[in-house]
Amino acid sequence: MEYVSIPVIVVMSYLVGEIFKKVIFRKKKRYKYIPIVVGVFGGVLGLVIYKISPEILFNINNPFEAVMVGIISGLASTGSNEIIKQIKEGEE
Repeated sequence: MEYVSIPVIVVMSYLVGEIFKKVIFRKKKRYKYIPIVVGVFGGVLGLVIYKISPEILFNINNPFEAVMVGIISGLASTGSNEIIKQIKEGEE
């Protein structure tokens, strides 16, 4: 079960980034704030998962580590977005 938590944080952060892009940050020059939003969201989600069930998050021992894993997972969603964009541009 502990291998599922990281991809869940990445996917949920990606979805939050896409929602922010479509709803809140409609102008392209505001897109630079999306990594901050998904990083913070990932950190909060990591802390929530730690508080609910710490063993799901690779048996992390303290909340600081949970927040760091969440932030890194949230920022990984930004990299996933770039991969998807590059694949779409390569097909055109």
